[in-house]
Amino acid sequence: MNESIPVIEEDNDCFQNYEESDRILLGVVAFPFLLFGLSANFISLKIFLHKLMRLQTLNWYLMIISISDSGILLGAFFVLTLPRISELLVYASTVKMSYHLAPFMYGIMTVAQTVSVWMNTVMSLHRFIGVCVPFRASNILTPGNVKRVIGGVLIGAALFNMSRFFEVTVADNCFAEYFNAEIPRLSTTNLRDNVVYKMIFYEWSYTLFMFVIPFTILIIVNTAVIIAVHRSRKIHAKLNVYADDVRRQDLAKEISTSIMLVAIVLAFLCCNTLTFVVNILEKLEWNSAYRTTVPYANLFVIINSIINMCIYCLFSDKYRQLFWFYVRLMPCRGKNGQFEAVFNNH
Repeated sequence: MNESIPVIEEDNDCFQNYEESDRILLGVVAFPFLLFGLSANFISLKIFLHKLMRLQTLNWYLMIISISDSGILLGAFFVLTLPRISELLVYASTVKMSYHLAPFMYGIMTVAQTVSVWMNTVMSLHRFIGVCVPFRASNILTPGNVKRVIGGVLIGAALFNMSRFFEVTVADNCFAEYFNAEIPRLSTTNLRDNVVYKMIFYEWSYTLFMFVIPFTILIIVNTAVIIAVHRSRKIHAKLNVYADDVRRQDLAKEISTSIMLVAIVLAFLCCNTLTFVVNILEKLEWNSAYRTTVPYANLFVIINSIINMCIYCLFSDKYRQLFWFYVRLMPCRGKNGQFEAVFNNH
């Protein structure tokens, strides 16, 4: 996500109001998306954490993506949405809370976004191996290897974004006439203002590891998967005539799973492309275009964090049935036996 933390420069007024369009977009419009997204990701996490769903290593990636998406949404709420809604409602107490939490939640949000980017990337590589080199898949895609890859992504994301926790700090308090109360004043740290740090991290590392490398891998790998799925459809058409029903159904499920994962990646690319554009605008110092585009880029990242659930429901009958199972029975604390009955029937 791009910076939308209200950092106040030393020579500016103590408190600066958000622009009206910014408050509406990231405050009013984003709020229902955040609530829906957190609820949907919570249910998705319950589904993927179940022992029956954990039998498939591919679901491990989806489980981590649900966690990272929840981290993005939670961070976005405290950093982007809460201060804007509080300003609209003139609630000084919640503005204070959001500003005090902003440095930490901003770091959490960036870690979660990095996890999401690279988990989508390694998941695509996983599916590419399974679809395009199936004879080697059993040796490569072992549970141990998958765990090591996921662990590597989590550790790498934490280390890569460690400095982000130290970029913004609460400098002091100052009186804001708008709220008729003292409000924390956020300020960038010496680290964030360091020219060498900006060049190494934002101009080189961030651009390479958050955009260029993962986007290139995703485009190449998923293009290969799409081609393989197209070929499988031709085989499927022949099997409709010659093969038995069991084999035909298994192949149909494999194709459906591949299409679902490609759809997840395409949604990810579409929703994060504007963030890449914003990154370029910042480097070109097109400040007006940058300030105008940042809120929309952040909103698209929020939308991407909730769209996966819609894709799961669209392509996976089993997920759809289990999702509604949890929605109906969560207040009644449904038993595992009921879950297994739904799982085995779809």
